[in-house]
Amino acid sequence: MFTEADLARRARVYAALPEYRRRLLAVDPLPGAFVGSAGLTDHEFQLFSQNGEDGVLLEILRRVGVTDGSFVEFGVETGREGNCIALADVAGWRGLFLEGDGAHNHHLHQKYQWNNRVRTLHAMVTPDRIEELFRLGEVPAEPDVVSIDIDGGDYWVWEALTRFHPRVVVIEYNSALDPNRAFVQPRDTPPWDGTAFFGASLGALVALGERKGYRLVHCELAGVNAFFVRADQAGEFPAPAEVQRRGPNYFLTSHGHPADHAGRAYVEL
Repeated sequence: MFTEADLARRARVYAALPEYRRRLLAVDPLPGAFVGSAGLTDHEFQLFSQNGEDGVLLEILRRVGVTDGSFVEFGVETGREGNCIALADVAGWRGLFLEGDGAHNHHLHQKYQWNNRVRTLHAMVTPDRIEELFRLGEVPAEPDVVSIDIDGGDYWVWEALTRFHPRVVVIEYNSALDPNRAFVQPRDTPPWDGTAFFGASLGALVALGERKGYRLVHCELAGVNAFFVRADQAGEFPAPAEVQRRGPNYFLTSHGHPADHAGRAYVEL
């Protein structure tokens, strides 16, 4: 269980990263250092995101450019914390938030009910419904950012998204799984129970991304989200093989989720 001290420490680390980057750039980088290169770790900072996703997204968008300033995010709960909250609340982007939990969605709707640039939908996101929900939310064919975090079936939802082609995809992965193998929870797995049995390995998402025309550009410090950029987009990024693979480091505490003792097995693609 994470304490208030853990959360405060995480906030201090992310707040300090931009200053650390500024100072480190004044030092001759060691051979192979990420700072000053195409890497993105030193761009992590937290405004409304859980970890350093806010800073990473801004830097990716700076490199590839912004087309129409649009986003989609699901699994955003009340709208207090999320990967696209800053884009909606600070940058004024147009977008769609989807939330399946009724209580969370109530607060999400309350927050954005007078914002004519942000739509909210109370809906469970599934592979079978994802494209229908995008159409209901009037999502453009090529949104700038799509953030996928549904604690389990993320791989299957991204796979099912075929008529919409986001320029940047942020997706949760299971960093406790071997990143060199393609493990995915079965498509019909029940909702996440809080254990380490969930989602897909980074290797499975990298392979899926390649099939869909995306390249891996970053995995953030906490080992929660992977960032993909559509391969036809300009911008200097590390080669996918050079992106640092990370183990569970939730809330920057080196902790992961408790083990699954039910004997469930992943599908290896």
